[in-house]
Amino acid sequence: MSAGVTREPDRVEVRAPRTAPVVALVTGVIGLAAGVWLLLAGGTANLVLGAVLVLFFGVGAVRAVLRLVRGKPLLIATPEGIDDGGSIVAAGFLPWSELGTIDVLPARGGAMLVIGVRDPEAVLARTTPGRARVGRAQAGRLGSPVVLPPTVLPVPAEELAADLERLRPGP
Repeated sequence: MSAGVTREPDRVEVRAPRTAPVVALVTGVIGLAAGVWLLLAGGTANLVLGAVLVLFFGVGAVRAVLRLVRGKPLLIATPEGIDDGGSIVAAGFLPWSELGTIDVLPARGGAMLVIGVRDPEAVLARTTPGRARVGRAQAGRLGSPVVLPPTVLPVPAEELAADLERLRPGP
């Protein structure tokens, strides 16, 4: 069994490696400390830059803590469909009837898993406007807004694609 992937006869659950949110948290804390230091140093430029750093890295640190505490799966696949919580659009539950091909494309650092959707605009309508913009750009480049990059996958994309195809109901 691969770390980060739970395989059952009728369910596959994928969780991100714990290293990504830990690195994000450490980076956020360092950036937050730098921002506080600048705020305390005084001066107009220091105050402005310090406030920007505190805001940016504070939000990043909070998001990293939430990812560590919640530990929400990136992807859950069953014979009913796929629940996407790991792509940039975090599309939620997608029944197999809404899904097209499952492709593996080369990327820096490994391969990415591209889960094709029959109606990308319907999927994007269920997400926030910011995520929808990124999803549209991604769909234009890769053919789908639902993409899991190699940086979040705990196993090779090819292995995960095979697991998903195994759960896809026949015609």
